[in-house]
Amino acid sequence: MKKRIGIAAGIVVVLALLAAGVYMYLNSVVNDKLTEGKILEGVECDGVDLGGMTKDEAAKALEEHISALHKENMTFTADGEEVKVSLETLGAAPDAEKTADEAYDIGRTGNIFTRYSDVNEDKHDVAIYRKYDKSVFKKQMTEATEDIITAPENASVKRENGEFVVTKEKSGYTLNINDSFDNFKKAVDAGKTECELVVSEKEAEYTTKDVEKIKDVMGTYTTNYSSSAYGRKMNVANGANKINGTVVYPGETFSVYENVAPFTKENGYELAGSYENGQTVQTYGGGICQVSTTLYNAVIRAELEIKERYPHSMTVAYVPRSADAAIAGTSKDLKFENQNDFPIYIEGTANGSTITFTIYGVKEDPDRTVEFESETTSVKQSSGEKIIKDPTLAEGKKILEQSGHTGYTARLWKIVKINGEETERTVFNNSTYMATSPTYRVGTKKEEATTEEEDKDKTTEKTTAKDEKATKKTTTEGKTTQQTTAATTARATQKATRSTQGANQS
Repeated sequence: MKKRIGIAAGIVVVLALLAAGVYMYLNSVVNDKLTEGKILEGVECDGVDLGGMTKDEAAKALEEHISALHKENMTFTADGEEVKVSLETLGAAPDAEKTADEAYDIGRTGNIFTRYSDVNEDKHDVAIYRKYDKSVFKKQMTEATEDIITAPENASVKRENGEFVVTKEKSGYTLNINDSFDNFKKAVDAGKTECELVVSEKEAEYTTKDVEKIKDVMGTYTTNYSSSAYGRKMNVANGANKINGTVVYPGETFSVYENVAPFTKENGYELAGSYENGQTVQTYGGGICQVSTTLYNAVIRAELEIKERYPHSMTVAYVPRSADAAIAGTSKDLKFENQNDFPIYIEGTANGSTITFTIYGVKEDPDRTVEFESETTSVKQSSGEKIIKDPTLAEGKKILEQSGHTGYTARLWKIVKINGEETERTVFNNSTYMATSPTYRVGTKKEEATTEEEDKDKTTEKTTAKDEKATKKTTTEGKTTQQTTAATTARATQKATRSTQGANQS
C-alpha cells in the first residue's frame, strides 16, 4: 500500500516538473517574441502595421489613419433616395488609444497557451475602436435628410379663373433615429460606405377628398378704400395678397399678424397713416387694419370662431362701429379658428377701390343666414385742447395740427335668419372708442425789440436803397436799348450766314 502511494507521489512530482518545464519553455518563447514596451510583430489594424511600435506611436498612427477615413462620405439611403454625409460630422470619433491598447495586449494577456499561440501567429488583425455621439448623429442627419425625410403635405387648393384647382396630398416620412444610429455604427465598424436609414411612412391628414368639399361661399364682405392715398392703397393690396389663397384646416387657428407681418418696406409696405396714442402718424403698413377688418366681417358671416379681436382706439370710417378689427404689432391681432370638420379657403382681392374677402367651405344649411347690426350705446364729445409749443411760429400764432375725435361705446348684434325670418338676436361684441382733443401748434417765437436810433438808421437805409434802385434802373434801361440794337444786328448777321451755309450744302 505504501509502495503504491510512493509511486503515485512520484508520478505527480514528475508531472509537476514536466508542467513547470513546459511553462518555462512556453514563457521563454513568448518572452523572446515580445519586446518590452513594443507591440508584437505582425499586428495590424485596418491595414496599418503596428508591429514594433509603442502604444503612443501606434495611437498616433491610428489617429491619422482613422481621421483620414472619417473625411470620406457615408451614403445613406431611404425609400430609393440617397444622401451623402461626411463621417467626421456624424459623431463618429476614433478611439485610437483603446485600439492601441488592444494591439499591445496581444501576446500579453490570457493563459500561457493563448499567449504562446498569439506570438506564433504570423498576423493579427485588430478592429478599430470608435466613440459615437447619438445627439450629433441626430442633429446632422435631420439636416442632411430634410429633402428625404419630409413631413406629409395635406391636399390643397387654389382658386384660378373662378375655379378651384386641387393639389394632391403627399405622404411623408419620419426617421427612426435609434435604429438608424445602430445601422450607422455597424456600417462604420464594418468599413462599409453605405447605410440604410430606418424610416416610417406617414400619410397626410387631409386628402383630395377633403379639399374637394370646398365649394360654397360661407361668408363675404367688401369695404371701400378708393379715397386713400397711394401708400395706403399699396398696403391694403399687399395685405390682401398675403392672405389670399390660404387654406385653414380643421382645428387650425389663423393669425392675421403672422401672415402679413413684418411691416417693412422690404415686405412690400409703404408709409401711410395709422393710429398711435390717439394721434394719426405715418408708419409702414398704415391701412393694414382695413385688411383685418374686412376679413373679420367675412369670417363672422362664415360663423368661424373668433379667438382674438380688438377695436381701434378711435373709430374708422369704412365699417360701422364695433365691426372693426385692429392690428397693432403683437399686442393686437385678429385670430380665428376653423372649428368645422372640413377645410376652408380664404380669397382676398383688392382692385384699388375696394377690398373683398370671401370664405369658401361647406354651407351646411342653405336656409340659414346671418347678419350683423351696429348699435351705438354712448357718445362722449372731445373736450379741451392739446397744445404743442412751436418755436418756429410767431408768438401767439395758432394752427390746427389734428382734429379731435368723438368717443363712443358700441355693440354688434348677430342676427340669425332661417328662410329670411329672424330666429335669433344676440350681442356679438362690445367696443369702446376713445375721445381725443384737437391738437394745435402755438407759436413761441418772439419779435426782436429795436431802439429809436435803430429805427432812424433803418429809415435812412431804406431811402438810400430806394435812390440807388432808381439810378440803377435808369442805367439799366440805357444798356437795354444798346443791347437790343446789338442783338438785332447780330441776329440779322446769323440769318444771313445760315442762308449762305444752306446754299453751299445744296
